[in-house]
Amino acid sequence: MRVLSLGAGVQSTTVLLMAEFGEIAPFDAAIFADTQWEPAATYRHLDWLMETVQTPIHRVTHGSLRADAWNAEASAWMPLYIRNLDGT
Repeated sequence: MRVLSLGAGVQSTTVLLMAEFGEIAPFDAAIFADTQWEPAATYRHLDWLMETVQTPIHRVTHGSLRADAWNAEASAWMPLYIRNLDGT
């Protein structure tokens, strides 16, 4: 089984379209791991891809990455690096 990890950016879109037009071997499926924190343009592009290609695209999520990042009770913390006012 060939499965594409689809980020819906330039590279993965190109690979998916190459498979769609027979330039590379086809995929059995593509998976978009939805963080629920993507720009609106990404979701519009994903909708377009889902309507355009024959490859089934599975949109999966485990909730909002943004909400989890700010949730003090979350079981796992995302590493967020910041610069302090003094430049450190």
